[in-house]
Amino acid sequence: MQITSNKISNTKYMQIYLTKDELEKQETKEIIEKYKKEKYHISIFISGKENYPEILERIIVKQVELNRNVC
Repeated sequence: MQITSNKISNTKYMQIYLTKDELEKQETKEIIEKYKKEKYHISIFISGKENYPEILERIIVKQVELNRNVC
């Protein structure tokens, strides 16, 4: 599971990337509920196990690019 979060104009956003198996875990459900209570806008992206590492790599690369563009 990979979680990214941002705050834009006092609005909190969270993106959760995971597999279907991870989504069904109680721990994951608790994390989602915690952030819902904290008034985050949540997006959940589910991928298959076979392409999960590739998707995580893309997320990390994109986040690094975004962080470089902030400065």
